Amino acid sequence: MLVFNIFSFLFLLVFIAKINAGISIFIDLQCVELRYTILSSTIYETPKSAMRACAEIGSTCIGIKKTSENGYQQLRGLTGYVYNETCKDYYLWDGSGGQTFPNQPTPLEPKILFAIYKLGECPVPFDVDGTLCRGRSSITKDVCYTYPSYMVPQWDGTSCSVVQRQTVLNLWA
Repeated sequence: MLVFNIFSFLFLLVFIAKINAGISIFIDLQCVELRYTILSSTIYETPKSAMRACAEIGSTCIGIKKTSENGYQQLRGLTGYVYNETCKDYYLWDGSGGQTFPNQPTPLEPKILFAIYKLGECPVPFDVDGTLCRGRSSITKDVCYTYPSYMVPQWDGTSCSVVQRQTVLNLWA
């Protein structure tokens, strides 16, 4: 009977962990307003359901935003953020793995950096161009300058460029 109880308890723990998978990697960004693109028009009724769906999508989802009393949408294409004392509507998927760096500007920056550079050395929709990342035509001058200054955003009249993720990490090391 003891073996059955232990097995049942372990099964219950695994089941609960599976139900909550992905939820703990989201951080509530009190007083931070994200600059982003909406991932889809789907509205979720709870933050937990939106977070689960975001975790299932994986590569393109960077977080969720509260859009109404009982409405949450998934976000993609993070370009930056601003502090806003009245804002309590954003949850960021923390892809930093808890990494910190001696010269990072703020404790939030690694979380922002790994969300912007979610898929590799360049943000979406940028391509590697030598030692830089060059934005595709969808990146306007106004959007270009919403990226954090440590990414050294530059507009050359036709496209936006930023430094690669490793360049930022080297500066913070």
